[in-house]
Amino acid sequence: MNTLLFCYANDRNRPLPSLGEEDALIDRLLDPRSSRNHFQKIRDSFATAESVTNKILTYQDSLCLFHFSGHAGNTILQFEDTTARGMGMAQLLARCPNLRLVFLNGCSTLHHIQLLRALNVNAAVIATATPIEDQTATRFALGVYRALNNQHTLVQAVEMARLEIQVTASTSIQQVERAMLVDSMEEVSRNQWYFFCPDSELARWELPTGEATGAAEYKPNTGLRTTLFQSLRAFDPTLTESFKSKQQLPPEALKSWLNEELLRRLPYPIAEPLRRLLCPPLSPAGKLLPVTPDRDRLINYVSLFDGSVSLLVGTLLSQIREYLQQAEEAGKSVELGPELEAHLGQLLTDGWAGLEPQPLLTMLRAMGQFLVSRQIDLFINEMHDLARLFSEQPVFFESLAFFHDLRQRLSSPAHTINIDSLCQIGEDHLVDLLKNMGFWAHYRLESVRNIRTLHFFNRKPEYAHEKAVLRTSQSYRLEDLCFQEVKMANIWDSQSVVLVRTSRQPGANGQMEDAVAVDYLSLSPFFIDRNVFLRSDNAVFDLYSFYSITEGQLRFSHIARPEDLLLKISLSDSDTTHQQDYSMLREQFRIVQSLFSLVPATEVAQQAQEDDIDLSLLA
Repeated sequence: MNTLLFCYANDRNRPLPSLGEEDALIDRLLDPRSSRNHFQKIRDSFATAESVTNKILTYQDSLCLFHFSGHAGNTILQFEDTTARGMGMAQLLARCPNLRLVFLNGCSTLHHIQLLRALNVNAAVIATATPIEDQTATRFALGVYRALNNQHTLVQAVEMARLEIQVTASTSIQQVERAMLVDSMEEVSRNQWYFFCPDSELARWELPTGEATGAAEYKPNTGLRTTLFQSLRAFDPTLTESFKSKQQLPPEALKSWLNEELLRRLPYPIAEPLRRLLCPPLSPAGKLLPVTPDRDRLINYVSLFDGSVSLLVGTLLSQIREYLQQAEEAGKSVELGPELEAHLGQLLTDGWAGLEPQPLLTMLRAMGQFLVSRQIDLFINEMHDLARLFSEQPVFFESLAFFHDLRQRLSSPAHTINIDSLCQIGEDHLVDLLKNMGFWAHYRLESVRNIRTLHFFNRKPEYAHEKAVLRTSQSYRLEDLCFQEVKMANIWDSQSVVLVRTSRQPGANGQMEDAVAVDYLSLSPFFIDRNVFLRSDNAVFDLYSFYSITEGQLRFSHIARPEDLLLKISLSDSDTTHQQDYSMLREQFRIVQSLFSLVPATEVAQQAQEDDIDLSLLA
């Protein structure tokens, strides 16, 4: 198995504040892949000359990456106990035939390249042309390894980290901390790292995935299917019982049955991209084609991740909307605070599909903290656990970073990618995500349309709607193909997509059966079913999620076909063809803007008057 060796050495007389942080962050970043046997990661946090020598000699045949961080100079590396000669270190590394990268993250290590080349060490080298500041060195190293961890080539990783430093580092560094041979303060260049690569093959080197040695055989869908089964059955015991009754089926039949059962238990924005991953297409002869790593699979990875995040964001926004609406009806004033107002304003303008990982994570935390701090009964009871996931587990952030990066790579036809390794790593990230998502077994989406108002003597009116359960297209049952009538007390939920909390119980012949819905939360206008706004009687749903507002238009992205053109709905213009009516959607969105303090309430009322809409109907 390929070995990565990371050595960190601090000088007691001149400690480096960021060295421990760099050690911990890189170790935590690479740990998930190391634990899956993609490679062997060896960590020496208090490197001495003896400990480093012993580790290099022990792993010399498998060592592919050597990383050093600490004080350094033109011909030396400073360890915890002594100063080591660069020539001696070069002699040790020359014993490693599979070495691909030497990263010397100390000050002025450029001359070490000559020492390594003199001994015919055929490895790429990242070294420094000048003294470097401590925090900047840590950010650069983390940038390189994050890009490598996302399966960029070596030359791409170095360039991405360099560009990130140029954007984020200050133009003038006040203190030089990793310099050993420089005593005076001096300004540090923002482009001081030097990348030496002796040939094009090394430039294309990527972190190993374990396949070359058979350490981690990758079979598409195995991790997804196993993780989903374990995660969902923790919340739905009927899955375990149903599985026991089907274990005698032939392997392929059992797999097909399990795929179907997993998809049944997940809301549509998650189930639909999963269907495209788990259910292989048919050949012209009607036979199932084998599941193989390809570009379409990567596209579906991004769709599945985006669908999961969109469902979380939409639920949080809807819960805040409902709380603010109830407070307004009760005559209570609620202060959102400038930070949360700014987050909500950005989400309702630019959407969340293209957000960078850190801003998205910050917004998720801010919305979750608002709901928890107000002691609001969360519609998704498991949101407390999700809040801890956002705050405490760096794995979620790394998954955000991976899929954000993958989305950009897939959108550029000129970007060369290693399909096989990216499919393996992408599935690993999805496994980390989905193992925390079993609670979705208690929730489903339903589309509500066509109101009938029911009047009773001496009672408030009730509103009867028609609904359709939103399931992935291969999971239809006969009763799903027809709309069913459901009574709701709030007209706000008309022409809406609602998130329904359910309980489940075993049905006849071991089949899963949905019990009566427990409660529901309207997700409009963040999720919409386009067909409820059309003047037709079709029973086919057409689900979209909010994308952005641009030039006075609401824009929505198709859930099942994210590659489709965006659905654009004007906030002011009416439909002249009379084939569709988005009045309710426009009004819902204006009310959300008002509740989130994005549009003055008087402006909402004025617009409603112009549209001849009775706002009391939405109370």
